[in-house]
Amino acid sequence: MVKKPLDRAGSVRDLRIDFFRGLALYMILVDHVVGDPLSRFTIQNFGFSDAAEAFIFLSGVSCGIVYSRVLVRRGWAGVAAAISKRATQIYAYYVLSSLAVIVLLKAAESLFKNTLVLNHSFIILREEPVPAILSTLFLTSPPDLPGILVVYLVLTVVAIPLFLLGAGASAELTLTASGLVWVMSQFYPNLLPHLADHSYFNPLAWQFLFSIGMFVGFRYNSTSEWQGTTQFSRWLVKVAWAVVIFGLLYRYRSQLHLDWLPIPAVTNDKDNLSAARLLHFLSIAFLCTTYVKSNNRILRWRPATIVIRTGQCSLEMFSMGSILSVLLTLNNVLRHPSRLEEVALDCVAVLLMALTAVVLTRNRQSYRQPIELATTN
Repeated sequence: MVKKPLDRAGSVRDLRIDFFRGLALYMILVDHVVGDPLSRFTIQNFGFSDAAEAFIFLSGVSCGIVYSRVLVRRGWAGVAAAISKRATQIYAYYVLSSLAVIVLLKAAESLFKNTLVLNHSFIILREEPVPAILSTLFLTSPPDLPGILVVYLVLTVVAIPLFLLGAGASAELTLTASGLVWVMSQFYPNLLPHLADHSYFNPLAWQFLFSIGMFVGFRYNSTSEWQGTTQFSRWLVKVAWAVVIFGLLYRYRSQLHLDWLPIPAVTNDKDNLSAARLLHFLSIAFLCTTYVKSNNRILRWRPATIVIRTGQCSLEMFSMGSILSVLLTLNNVLRHPSRLEEVALDCVAVLLMALTAVVLTRNRQSYRQPIELATTN
């Protein structure tokens, strides 16, 4: 049982969680489109990390907040029920989005016999439809983009209960143990086989970032908050800015003619969440937390509320985004549209996701209101 009392259980959810997760989902959409012009403006172009780190971290924060509350209110039986329900939802959306991608790729393969143009991993159907469907159902060889949900499924089923179990004794020691597993994954990246073929996320490595998020969410619910001195906080801000600037210099060292600088060849291994990626993302996250407060006016603007709604439907929007990414990639490699057409189609895809998120969140609110009224009367 979580020993620390909760003082924010009834508080309003921090809008920054869903806002930045919504932004990450839109970035993931365009980042997975081959040759997309908008991908030049996403976080992946400003250092080592990209939107994947933001999505996993913020999912961990959200899970840390939600499941620690469930544990306090309903015990381990409630946690098991909640995790089982969420895992079922993840699996269902994973299967549906994978089936949609398989159908799209088979249709494209039939329409365009020249397989030379279909040479990108995101739009390659490695098996015939029936074996591909079976591989998807058994989590062995799903399409690349929906297959990312397999790692998310593992984090939900394994990382959440393990962190809560350890946090009952000490959240700090639990996070330390998670960090040691990450260190081990850096030296032995193939210690465990990837659950799904073609997956480029090593669960042993990425669980650490998810656990960091859970730690933040767990502490968010706790009465005991970290109290740092002003001087130490200023020092952390300076270090974070230094890391971000270093990432920019490393990213554009050739264009800026900075090859003469003593910048080491830092690994940028995404599969195993390299130290460079992890430190770069944590620096960005710390700066965002420092400069964007939970009561920031921007979070109340209409465009921001739409992004927040997108973040509130993260599973549905990721699944939808993976299908749209495949469609846009197929269009780019088969039709070779102009840049203006690509941007226009990007806008259509973003609009579809935004409208879907608005509809989903409104339906959820209309469903919850009668239940809340019944429980209060």
